[in-house]
Amino acid sequence: MTPKKISIVVPCYNEERTVAELLARVQAAVLPTGWEKEIIVVDDASKDGTRDILKRFESTMQIVYCEKNGGKGTAVRRGVERVTGNYVLIQDADLEYDPADIAALLAVVDAHSAEVVYGSRNLSPETKRGGLIPRLGVWFITQLINTLYRLRLTDVWTCYKLFPKAAVGDLVAGRFESELLFTAALARRKYRFAEVAISYYPRPVSEGKKIRYRDGFYAIWVITIDWLRHTV
Repeated sequence: MTPKKISIVVPCYNEERTVAELLARVQAAVLPTGWEKEIIVVDDASKDGTRDILKRFESTMQIVYCEKNGGKGTAVRRGVERVTGNYVLIQDADLEYDPADIAALLAVVDAHSAEVVYGSRNLSPETKRGGLIPRLGVWFITQLINTLYRLRLTDVWTCYKLFPKAAVGDLVAGRFESELLFTAALARRKYRFAEVAISYYPRPVSEGKKIRYRDGFYAIWVITIDWLRHTV
């Protein structure tokens, strides 16, 4: 049987309150039979005590320390340069997403139902949604990408994106918009998408939430320009 390995890339910036528990959960996450995992953490030049905490994990996972903050997309790009798994998953360093849900995404790959699997926060009525305005922003951007690329996704700005190693070249450096450009690139390459319901525990800005409304407006602009660049 062909060995199966998932590389979990954890971009991290100023997460001293959550990163230790999150990494412990990732280590403890049970995967479907036949899967093994590697964990790659990329510290995006944190200014709090995050780096001191990460040093405790150096013996059990790869830790990449950036000297300059480049944004989430840049940190993910640094991480995927080191992956050795067949598949790659992005995992935020806070506690909004539960690593126990990773197994459900891998089950779709095992069933050969899709090559790319997203964890959707909008498929289960029991999943906490967060504030109204952020939800409307994600809904609008999801509909925009669906329209431009003829997709039927419910949550394109989810953290949980599982994709084959062959697709890592489509990840571009940047901030939060990088994830959306990645989805567009995967769609252009005709990857088969699927979604599974996941749990979600949104946190407010006061607890470290970093994405802002301006990121949403910028994302709309970037998505549109990127589509025009590849279409016109």
